[in-house]
Amino acid sequence: MYQLEVKRWLVTHRFHPRDGWQVHVDIDAMERAKGGQHKSDKAEIAAEAEAELRAIGAVIGAHPVYGRADVVATHPAFGTFVIEVEGDSTRQKEQAVYSALGQLVLQADGKPHQLMLAIPDEPAWEGQIQKIPPYVRKLLQLSCVLVSEDAVREDNLQLSQGPEA
Repeated sequence: MYQLEVKRWLVTHRFHPRDGWQVHVDIDAMERAKGGQHKSDKAEIAAEAEAELRAIGAVIGAHPVYGRADVVATHPAFGTFVIEVEGDSTRQKEQAVYSALGQLVLQADGKPHQLMLAIPDEPAWEGQIQKIPPYVRKLLQLSCVLVSEDAVREDNLQLSQGPEA
């Protein structure tokens, strides 16, 4: 599942604007299959995902406060989520997760928001987020979600494990 597809299903199932969420989705050229080498189906899949995000009310572009975070979702009752999203690409899954974690750490600036990492709901991806120590997740108040076309599910690693922050 490509990164833009993960964004589409994350917003559709977890942060849908019809449920009161204001959502900004940042999309770069590589996600749209512009520049570099891509599989033959990526551009079409990306265009469909972007069109669906626009149709359901997501704002495409950088967030005015959180910049080029992949997804920023704000709800009057549930607060703000700053989300880094990864998906299938030529990069190794492990490196993709490390990159996303680095971007999330830079967003951990004391502002009142929840950090989230969203990845495809596939065993190889799930194995990568299982490597993130519970202590680190708790310290960053980081939630990890696994995204499919059908649902978004929280990673089952319990934050109560490990030493207290």
